[in-house]
Amino acid sequence: MKVDREEQTEARRERIARAAFELFARSGLDQTSAQDIARAAFVSRTNLYRYFPSKTHMLLAHFERAVSETRSEALSRLSSGTAPQAVWQHVTARMADLGVRYGHLVGAVGQAVLGARPGPGPGADGAAPGTPAPGLPGQEVRTALTLVALVEPVLHAMRLQGHLRSDANTHLLASLLVDACLLALLHGGHRDQREVLRDWQDRFSLLMYGALAPGVTLPREAARD
Repeated sequence: MKVDREEQTEARRERIARAAFELFARSGLDQTSAQDIARAAFVSRTNLYRYFPSKTHMLLAHFERAVSETRSEALSRLSSGTAPQAVWQHVTARMADLGVRYGHLVGAVGQAVLGARPGPGPGADGAAPGTPAPGLPGQEVRTALTLVALVEPVLHAMRLQGHLRSDANTHLLASLLVDACLLALLHGGHRDQREVLRDWQDRFSLLMYGALAPGVTLPREAARD
């Protein structure tokens, strides 16, 4: 059946991306060959390129899945009544941890995502990411949109609770915050998670300054979670 075939295709894509990431995490992107990945994923090298045009696309696919899982958890916390500031702290702590733990892979992810220009994003209710803009590489744009979709529901919740100005553009603000995070990881030279969070806090404070409602301030340091 068609559904079974689609499920098998998606399962194989996930297996390839997971196997590739495990190799990248251990040996780096450049030191890992296509043949290494094909062997680890139990597919032929020809089949490998049927699913992903490059090693960077494999890395992005696995990263996108990790971001999607973090987003689902963030949405669950928001729906259960957790304060958006606390969810914000959890999200940034999780992303900072990944950025430090896999710092040798940050460059490839950051350059690919910053080079993508997403089309119309999700609605203010935190709906799933939109359709990639025509003429752009699908995986890069999907990853960029997934990152924006991770941040925007938190900003939307903050606006609903009166922490942001009512006219604040949460999609634009989320896009700017994502770019700031990636640029910080690319150029910050951080030694640990705390240094990343401190750098992000400074950048967030500047970007959020005009969007915050009068009298509202961001927490000075994101909590580990």
